[in-house]
This record gives sequence, C-alpha cells and structure tokens, in this order.
Amino acid sequence: MRLTGPHDATTAVFDPETAAFSIERDGTELVTPSELAVEKLSRELHGVDWTGADVSVGDARTVEETYEMPKGKARERSHRAVEQTVTYDHPDAMGAVEVDLRVAEEGVAFRYRVTGDAMQRHTGDETTLSVPRDTVSWLIPFDEAHEASARQQPIVETGGEYCPPGLFRVDDEWLLLTEAGADGDYATSRLVAGESELTFHTPETQLNAHFPLETPWRVAVVGDLSTVVESTLVTDLAGEAEVDDDWVEPGRVAWSWWSESESPDDFDRQREYVDYAAERGWEYVLVDAGWPRRRDEVPDLIEYANERGVDIVLWSHWTDLNTETKRDERLSTWADWGAAGIKVDFMDNDDQGRMQFYDRLAKAAAEHELLVNFHGSVVPTGLQRRYPHVMTYEGVMGAEYYKWSTVTPEHNCTLPFTRNVVGPMDYTPVTFSADAAQTTPGHELALSVVFESPLQHFADSIEEYAARPEAEGFLEGVQTAWDETRFVGGHPGVEATVARRDGDEWFLGSITAGPQRIVTVDCSFLAGDADSGDEWTAHVVRDDGADGLESETWTVTGAEALDVVVPENGGFAARFTR
Repeated sequence: MRLTGPHDATTAVFDPETAAFSIERDGTELVTPSELAVEKLSRELHGVDWTGADVSVGDARTVEETYEMPKGKARERSHRAVEQTVTYDHPDAMGAVEVDLRVAEEGVAFRYRVTGDAMQRHTGDETTLSVPRDTVSWLIPFDEAHEASARQQPIVETGGEYCPPGLFRVDDEWLLLTEAGADGDYATSRLVAGESELTFHTPETQLNAHFPLETPWRVAVVGDLSTVVESTLVTDLAGEAEVDDDWVEPGRVAWSWWSESESPDDFDRQREYVDYAAERGWEYVLVDAGWPRRRDEVPDLIEYANERGVDIVLWSHWTDLNTETKRDERLSTWADWGAAGIKVDFMDNDDQGRMQFYDRLAKAAAEHELLVNFHGSVVPTGLQRRYPHVMTYEGVMGAEYYKWSTVTPEHNCTLPFTRNVVGPMDYTPVTFSADAAQTTPGHELALSVVFESPLQHFADSIEEYAARPEAEGFLEGVQTAWDETRFVGGHPGVEATVARRDGDEWFLGSITAGPQRIVTVDCSFLAGDADSGDEWTAHVVRDDGADGLESETWTVTGAEALDVVVPENGGFAARFTR
C-alpha cells in the first residue's frame, strides 16, 4: 500500500504482509524498507506468531485539524494529513496489533496500538528504521540530562546511543527522526545507531503496559530545511489540551543565578532584578536554587514584584515534588504566596516512572495555575500542547555550560535544525560576559530570536544588559510567543537565520559559526499576502567590530534582500516595523 500526503510530495510505503515500511519524497527514498515491530509486539504482548494473523487494511481517511496555542512557533496551527490503519488479528490472541500510518504535509508518523488482554510487562517496541548508506547525520550523544553537542558524521560511522531528534541529509532532502506523545503510559526513547540503522530504544527497564496500549508516535519530518525548522508535527500529534490556557502568559525572565550563583537567597539583590524587569517590561523574575533558606520572606518578595507588574517563578528540586503529599502541600503554599510558576530541576531520567512524574506534576500544577519549566529534563515530545502551562524544557546543552566549560558557535548553529525543532528549549541565552565565549555580542543577542522558548531566561546580569543600550532596547521589544515562524537561511553547524512574527512586527535573528561573511537576508517573509512593495523599517543591532554593538536602520520591502557583514562567529538581530 502507498499512502501519499497533501501536495503529493511525501509517500509512506507499507507492505502489510511483511510489515516493511519506507518513506519517499519527490523520488528520493529517505527511509529504506524497514520491518516495523509487529512481530515483537505480537510475541511479547499476545504470545503469538504474527505471521498467523489475519491482516486487514482500513480505508484511508483525511485528518484535518486546527488548534490554538498560547505559545510556541505559531499561535494558530493547522494539521492536514492522510491516515490508514492496518490490523493484525490473530485467532489465538485476546486482541489485535494495529499500525496507524499518517502522512502529513511535512512528514510521516506511525504508532502501534495493542488491544485486548495481554502481558503486562513490555520492553518497548524497538522500532528500527534504515536509511541509505550515504546519509550524513547530525546526532547528539545520549546522556540522561540530554546536554551534549551534535556530531556531524556519515551514518555508517555512527554507533551507540543518541538523543532524539536525529537529523539526516539524504541527497538533497532532509529527514528528522523523533517521537511524539511520549508520556507516563510509556517512556521516551533514545536512538541507537548501527550501520545505516536507527532504533527507537526505551531505557533498560520494563514498561508496565496498560491496555489498550498506544505507543508514542514515531515521527519523520521530511523535506527541505525550511520544512524541518518550521515543523509543528510533534505537537500536532500529541493530542488535545487537557487544561484551560486562559491564564498562561509567556514572557521574558530576569535571572540572577548564571552571573551570581549565590544570589537567589539575597532578596535585596532579587528586588534589584525585579526593579530592572519592571523598567524593561519583562514579565518574570526567576528565583533559583537557594531561596528556601529564606522561605518566610518569599511572600514579601512576591508582593514587591507583583506591585511592580512582575511575576515570580520559584525553583524546586524534583524530589521536593515527587509524591502526591509533597505536591499538595508545596504547590498550594507557593500558589497562595502568589508565585506564577515553578522551575523543576534534576529529573535526569527518561524511564516510565519519571515520565509518570512529569504527567502528575503537570496536572497538579495546573490545578494551582502554576506555570512549569522542566529543567534537567527529557527532550519534549509535544506534551506542551496537552498541558499549555508547561512552558519550556531544558534537555539541551545551554549557556550554563559557560560556568564550567564552553559552548561552541557550531553547537548553537545546529540547535535550530535539531533540538529546538521538536519543542521549546530553555537554553538561557544572551550571555555577554562569559569568559569562555567564542561568540560575539551580536551572536548572543540574536539567540533571543533564533532560540524559541515561551519563558526566555536572559542569563546575564542586569548590569551587563544596562551597559549595552542597543541590546537593552532590543530585549525590551522582543517577544517569546509567536504568530508565525519562518526559516530564512542557513545550514546546520554553519548559520541559522530565523524570522518570527508577533502581530504586525517581525523579529529576526542570525547566528554564524566560522569566518567573517556577508549574510544575505531574503526579506520575502515580510511580503506575506500583501503587496511586496510595502516598505518596512529594519532596526538592526549588530557587532561593531570592537567587541560591542551598534544599531542601524534601513528601509526594505519584501521584494528585497538585506546584506549584513558578520564577523567570525558573529550574528545580528533585527526588528521590522511598517
């Protein structure tokens, strides 16, 4: 059977008799024939040989859905796809194994559903997909905090465990492999690479299966780099919102821990951060690890902030919230104090038990209208759609690494094509004062747009921002939730130029790795559905050549291009107004 999605560009090919699966796009085979996990699921959960099953192929059906989110790449989203189900029903089993195949505009997804009575213990589906041997990969070595840097290498030279998502170039096409909807009913997967094979491997613990069992979606985003960067397929597949979102407010966050790690329990210093946030129009201040030493004074700090139009987010270790009793006591207390949200840290595990913690905490926090930032976390799989108050996840090597190591420009220029594709990323950008930085101030400022996170923690001290009026002015205007996201140009590890729209304004960030160059910005994203001759004012903040920043203003139209000279490992940020 061949299932072709909207616009006839992408096709999933599936042989129900052999369970062989492949993906084609515009004549290129990106996933070569790979046997899906029907046999493993049939033997492990139903104890039968799948080859004896009756196979039936359901009718193809159209999936059309629109939904809204208060945050992310786009507030209004649409999902169009074609879906078909293949059912394996064995006469000796008390249920069936079903494979749902879905082909959307920007990719292909499939999942398994196991019905009826079956074994309660499960070791994962272990789906293995093959890619052509000449594929080039960008894969992030696995660790439990998901804080490593991607390696570019031929697929045949890989081996070992990697964090999803994995990015692959096949001829002139691109493939991003990841998962969607992994929750406490299952576990998240890592990608185990062999010679031109990638296996979705769950942790070395058994899963407690509940029936009917649905696995997470195995997802392949396919197309050009614009398709990859702009994709919302992971959230499209994750399921509808389970809580109201009318109280969810994205925003910019002042944060003292990165520059002054002993400051969270210095409430005089925290008030200075509150004052700065209020002056700049930033929405939040994060009071990080250390504040419990002065817990009796927290309500006064929150009141001080709220009087100035600023909300407070409080840090917590996950073990302070890992039981129902702890959650009931602490979340209600913090909400009564007036806290707006919590940063929950150091989960550092992706097995089923830890995923159940994510679910339970998200539901409990919603009851108290507390926003959530998961730090020391898994890579998101779309659950920020189910729980709109789950604002961001770490799961990335971010700017905190400057405190004991460094972060390379190549790493930054890879993240928009890999980790940040699948969900918000609490990288904590715009660090001007890092001693180990290899990037320029223009590069650092551009990260406020290039990296997407509905809670955007600006990591440097308030004095560092005040010392750079060009940056300070830009950060007063930049947003953290978007109506539209457009990939403008770049290549993994080399350059990333991204434009994001909020209302009738566009913000653009461009970062580079390597020698000085001219970055050419195709301004066609400004045209939209309007006349491309409309004039826009581009307010550009870029490197001044002397470790500082300078501002320039140009008039452009959507039919023009903007050339900006960028120094080694540099970048720039721009705001476009009519």
